[in-house]
Amino acid sequence: MNLLLLSLLLAQAPDASADAGLPLPTFTPRVDAIGDYASRFPTEGPHQNAFSAPRVQLGVDGQWLGATARVLVEGAYATSGGALVGVSGDSVVIRLREAWGGYRWRWLEGRLGMVPTLAIPELERGFRFRGLAADALESTRLLAPADFGATLKVHLPGDFGWIGAAVTNGEGYTSRELNEGKNVEVTALVRPLAGVGLKPLELLAMGSAGSTGLPEIATTRVGGGMQWSTRGLGVGASAFYARGLLSDPSREALVLQAFARATLFEHLLLAGRVQWFKRSLTADDAVVDTLLGVGGSIAFLEAFVAWGRTLALGAARTALPGLDGHELRVVLRLRWPEWSP
Repeated sequence: MNLLLLSLLLAQAPDASADAGLPLPTFTPRVDAIGDYASRFPTEGPHQNAFSAPRVQLGVDGQWLGATARVLVEGAYATSGGALVGVSGDSVVIRLREAWGGYRWRWLEGRLGMVPTLAIPELERGFRFRGLAADALESTRLLAPADFGATLKVHLPGDFGWIGAAVTNGEGYTSRELNEGKNVEVTALVRPLAGVGLKPLELLAMGSAGSTGLPEIATTRVGGGMQWSTRGLGVGASAFYARGLLSDPSREALVLQAFARATLFEHLLLAGRVQWFKRSLTADDAVVDTLLGVGGSIAFLEAFVAWGRTLALGAARTALPGLDGHELRVVLRLRWPEWSP
């Protein structure tokens, strides 16, 4: 009752911003939930099938004048790092995914807190169908999609893109800082033909350097790609080189990915993607993932039937037992806002 009376009083109170002629702050809810049923047929081992929720995210974006902020939480299993028992067994717990504040002044935009890193969101936007697969940089754990730190973007005039830099802990948003150094990422997204009406053509270049873990393993990531990204059509390819992974500072790896997607008759969804992860440039050690999906969309709902083939080659077949095989999935995704160019 007290909370209800307080709400009524606040609703009836005069607004200082309105009296001063200033716009009111705006708040936008953010929802992204993915349900999944997967039936897996490993090359070696018994058939497996399970229901899961690979992603459940809830949040809110706030904006007032040039200030912006976001708080985003997600569900995650309580176990990690090979543990068998977590909070209440292996229950799904709530954790922060993003929590940052920022400000944009003309062509400069800065953010501070638990921020999204720069390259992965743009690559995910190009592919669009995150419910089918995470971007290769995230799935291979070469980069984290969010981390504690700060970002600064310089927006180019005329929708030609932006150039940005990020300074982060380097351990990702799921881990505490284990080293004294910081990771630096520089990313550029350029739309070279935006001036002649071809804004969907995008070029991405990224480079990062830093360290991770208690041994302060030096890490380097360099690469980029090209994509054409509209609501109805998306095609693209990217390549990234990595040095320092799997607790080995001298290990060098390469990940290549290419995708194509289309929305036909406003509701029919088609998607395909190929990913090649060379886990070591000096050994026979690679994983190839092929994905095909067909589905439909109604408003903010997407549903897919997808087939995937994972091929483990050389040392990867021994190091990752049970990975090699076929998989049939049914995926349902609820997302708001739906998509932005």
